[in-house]
Formats: sequence, C-alpha cells, structure tokens
Amino acid sequence: MRFPLSSLYMMIKTASKLGELPLQILHKIVFCSLIKAALLTYNASNMQRAEIEKIIKGIPASYRALINGKLYLSALKFVKSFNDLIKNAKEPFILKEANIHYILDFLKETVGKVGVIVVLDCGSIPELVTLTSRFASLNHHTTILNKAFINPKGVTAFLTEQLTAFNRKTFLRQYAQLLKETLNAKAYIKISTIDLVAHQQGVTIENFLASLNMLKIFDQINHFAKQDSVLITSDHGYDIIADEHGLYVTHGYKGECPLNLSKVALFAIID
Repeated sequence: MRFPLSSLYMMIKTASKLGELPLQILHKIVFCSLIKAALLTYNASNMQRAEIEKIIKGIPASYRALINGKLYLSALKFVKSFNDLIKNAKEPFILKEANIHYILDFLKETVGKVGVIVVLDCGSIPELVTLTSRFASLNHHTTILNKAFINPKGVTAFLTEQLTAFNRKTFLRQYAQLLKETLNAKAYIKISTIDLVAHQQGVTIENFLASLNMLKIFDQINHFAKQDSVLITSDHGYDIIADEHGLYVTHGYKGECPLNLSKVALFAIID
C-alpha cells in the first residue's frame, strides 16, 4: 500500500512552520484539520460538525485560519486519497504489508540501520504528523516511508500473534525488540500513552485531546533524537466514529466511520 505522502508532507511542512507552539495546541490543530476534512467526505450531521467547530474555537484565533486553509486543504487531499486506498484494499495486502516478515524485509532494505526504535501503542497519523512537524522545526530531517504495516482488524493482537513465528511471546514490546534486532538499533521503547487514553470508556474527541499528553511523548522520543536516529511506528492507529451522540475515538471499529486510521501503522525516520 503506497500512501499519499505528498499531502502528508504538505501537512508536516505547514505545521513545522508554527515554531514553538505548545505541542498540545499543535496536535489539536493537526487533529482537527484531519477530522474536519473527514467529516466533509463522510457527509456528517450538523451536530457532528458543530462538535468539531466547538473544539476549533478553543484554539488561539491566530492559528484557526490554518484549519480552514492550507493545513485543512492538505488534510482533505490526504483523507480522500486514504479513503480510496482503504476502500480498494484487497487480499494481496494480507500476504504482503499485513505480514511482519514482509515488513521486516522492507525495513532492512529501505532503512538498513537506525539508532533507536519507538513503538507508539495505538499511535495514529495525527500524532505522527505532530511529532514529525516538531522535529522538522528543530532542524531534524524527517522521512515517512512509502509503505506501512497493514492491520486489517485494527487491534494489537493481529500484529502480536504473528510474533510466535519468530519464537517470541505475543507482547507489543517483543515487536519493538524484533525491530531493534532487525535494524541493528541500540535501544527500543514502547510508549502506551495513546492506547491508554483511547481505551477510556466513552472517550469523546474532546476528552481524547484534553487527556493525551503530547509533550510527554515528544520528550521521551527527543531524549534519543538529540543524539541518534529514531524510527517511530505503531501497531495500529485509531478510528473516529460518529453516531447520534457525537464523535468518539476507538480502534478496530468494524462499521463505517469518518476516519478509519486503525488499519495502518506508518514508519517515520527522524535523523
């Protein structure tokens, strides 16, 4: 599966120019741009649109224009292309990008060696764009690889159950260690922050944004990025679902929803 990287890079380029904007606000801007774009393509209700607009009003006025302008347009382009990819995804992905063996071979060929592995449990595209944007603003070179791990079920078990083929226990930390060994890295870490927030009962998008400590996640990664190259990935992303009560964050959602990001885990390199 080849991602619409040009629109993602445009989002990163735009967001990276926001300088020292607090991570929490930067994440909210990126998140809202993607959700607003997704709601347009989903033909959401007025109530659901009003929910995201309410959150946008909480962003400093000087940055709101981005969510109606350049960042939003890049997000809209990405969402449309991404939805087409997911809609057209067929069985070949089960044999390729959904197979850890294939992904490891791809990483060995494409990356070769990296300093540190970071696995974000439930890390999704809004977090990846936010993090790479901030690292780019700090003059790091950032690269998003053109293939992703495909997780058709959008749950950790789909990935971890494959670890038995490598004589490993079915824990996400074991996947991080496998990546470390494959890419001759010096260290690895697994960060569970996003998954813990996403699993809160009835987590609305407002509560998700308020509860997720992006600065903590960034600082954990930046500790290594200051001195070495870092590969950031995840086991799956999350979905934004819309019902008569509003908008919610979950993963592994089986129905139709505005944004079905739980099926993919991107790979980003920070140099």
